[in-house]
Amino acid sequence: LPIFISLLELKPLHSKPQPVAMCASTVSSKMLSAMGQSEGFRFEETLTGFKWIGSRALSLQEQGYLVLLGYEEAIGFSCGGIIPDKDGISAIGVIAKMATCVYSRGETLASHLQHIHDKYGEFVCNNGYYRCNDPAIVEQIMEQMRNGGKYSESVGSYDVESIRDLGCPGYDSTTEDKKPMLPTSTSAPMITFRFANGCVAQFRASGTEPKFKYYIEMRGKPGEKKADVEKRLSEMSGVILEELLHPTANGLILPSNL
Repeated sequence: LPIFISLLELKPLHSKPQPVAMCASTVSSKMLSAMGQSEGFRFEETLTGFKWIGSRALSLQEQGYLVLLGYEEAIGFSCGGIIPDKDGISAIGVIAKMATCVYSRGETLASHLQHIHDKYGEFVCNNGYYRCNDPAIVEQIMEQMRNGGKYSESVGSYDVESIRDLGCPGYDSTTEDKKPMLPTSTSAPMITFRFANGCVAQFRASGTEPKFKYYIEMRGKPGEKKADVEKRLSEMSGVILEELLHPTANGLILPSNL
């Protein structure tokens, strides 16, 4: 929400405004990226955690960018370049200012958010995890996804558009040299499947808990009802989780069954 208001307020402040940039962790919603493509500001993904978001924001500032927002899907915001870290106090200030502006126009925060969705489409997420007590199982699942370097071109009936693997040595089907732009890791691998229908599915193990996490997001077309996007996401999520993770065979436990 702070993004759109910040962009609107930025324009009259500078005859030659600074180039704008925003950051988010790769497991966060792709809505910010879609807004950047439409509005012309620079968007960059980082690894999960504000140490990555904040350090990238500082680097962009050194390059002359005005970094308006950094955020993570697990509820953390860094607004306006005030503090390059998760900071609820400055976020409250931005929200309060935005609310004043929105309500002065006879709108509400909910209606303003809906205007944004009407323009860019609904972005609906299905994020969750399975309990996995054996790290070897996580490694086994990742290797099954890699399939010896012959990554799947489809999952069920859904066509895969691109794949990024942040394990070592790393792989990204969208880059010329097939190497990912983000850092790779043996101890904290992550695999991302981007589908032709706009869905993005990402998988990684928690670094602090016995959890195997998934982040699945479906982007709707502008004007498509949220309920319809949610239905498509629900159907596709079931296929993705079953086909890629094989939860029963791998002994993965849903939180509801603990």
